Amino acid sequence: MVDFNMLYKDTDWKDDPNGPDDFTILMPGNRGWFNSLLSTAGGTDKKPTVLLLHGFPGNEKNLDLMQAIRRCGFNVLTMNYSGSWGSPGPFLFANVIDDTKTALQFLKDNAEEYHIDVDNIFVVGHSMGGFSTLHTTAQCDGIKGSIAMAPYDFERQYQLGKENGGEDWTNIHELIEGGVMQLNTDYDTLMKELEDNPGYALDTLAGTLAKKPLMIIGAEYDVCAVVKNHGEYLAGCIEKCNPDDFEYLSIPSTHSFVDKRLLLAETVIKKLISWV
Repeated sequence: MVDFNMLYKDTDWKDDPNGPDDFTILMPGNRGWFNSLLSTAGGTDKKPTVLLLHGFPGNEKNLDLMQAIRRCGFNVLTMNYSGSWGSPGPFLFANVIDDTKTALQFLKDNAEEYHIDVDNIFVVGHSMGGFSTLHTTAQCDGIKGSIAMAPYDFERQYQLGKENGGEDWTNIHELIEGGVMQLNTDYDTLMKELEDNPGYALDTLAGTLAKKPLMIIGAEYDVCAVVKNHGEYLAGCIEKCNPDDFEYLSIPSTHSFVDKRLLLAETVIKKLISWV
């Protein structure tokens, strides 16, 4: 049973073998395996489950949000994409999306073992994780609802940079240049991937996303995923498609919501519970 009131409370399972637990999973994927952690809520009944996706390169993993969601009665799966943080294989944006799909399928295929309610699987992602959340939501069935937090549209930012130069180019250039140092890839490879894949642009998904249960959370003072070019812009594209179940809101914070972590948790968990 999910319970928003558990957001600020500890539980006391003592040595109950059915209590909350963490399972390290070397998840089989299309490039070998990638490192994942499934944090379970406890109990023997089936639990709604969240796939929580980190950004680029993944210094902020939102593990406080993971624990908050779990306390409120959800299982939560986090992961490190191929080529990131010890997971083998090359890092590419295409592989991020592919790994997300693999993790989604893993939850469905292993529902019995980990007490997963396959009718209540959600995807929540931050920054690049929001980028992958939106692509995966558009391409896959079986997602009850999705939340993209400060989603970063790599393709749109790349195109804006090419067209406008200046700050728009500096934004994508410095992000990629700084991030590749911690990933199994390089600057030229990722920039070439963006050059070759205009379909990565999130506005191309607007019509499909309008048919899905979706929330986008923007960060008002974001200088990375600037809302007018990213979350807010995409929200406007989706709104033009007369969405069925869509909400956009802005939190007065910066890209990682550093001073609004409790508000972020409250917002995300309330939305997830509304969909259960």
